[in-house]
Amino acid sequence: MLNFHSILNRDAVSSWLHNHFNFIAIQITNIMKLEENIKKIEQIARQKAKENRAFRSYLEGLDSEKIDKIVHRIYEEIVSQIDCTACGNCCMNLRPEASHMELSRFVEEKDIEAFMYLKGFPCKYLKEKKCTDYLNRPEECRSYPYMDRDEFVKRIPGVLQNYEICPIVFNVFELLKIELGWRYENTKD
Repeated sequence: MLNFHSILNRDAVSSWLHNHFNFIAIQITNIMKLEENIKKIEQIARQKAKENRAFRSYLEGLDSEKIDKIVHRIYEEIVSQIDCTACGNCCMNLRPEASHMELSRFVEEKDIEAFMYLKGFPCKYLKEKKCTDYLNRPEECRSYPYMDRDEFVKRIPGVLQNYEICPIVFNVFELLKIELGWRYENTKD
């Protein structure tokens, strides 16, 4: 409980708000129905393209480590609720063309995810939305959609590419907006 003396202490207020805001965000995640319909996600992605660019700009002004912690927590809450193997949309729309390590020699770190895949080409191991070589799939496939990696803010171009493909990325990104209290209506174009 906040008292008069702790209100004067900025750290105490910040800590209190952070703890209560996280509690509210967890409750929103538990109550909110996650969007898993790929066609609807693609439609929303087109509609929110300008909004998502504005959110990207907003995120670039925030503490990257704090954003990483929030994204990792939201990801952990969502990943158990969405079955990737039932979706397979990433396999239908992306094909690994180079590893992170290979690309790091030629591409700036912030742009790697945007160049990692051939977009619009289904994987050759995909049959009926299932990977026929699942146990031997490339490392980039194993770690997709990368929501557990650090430097989320620097990786936004790749995140936005995956936003329209992956229900996990879509829901993490949308819940991040809610958790941060960000609203497109409150931004200046």
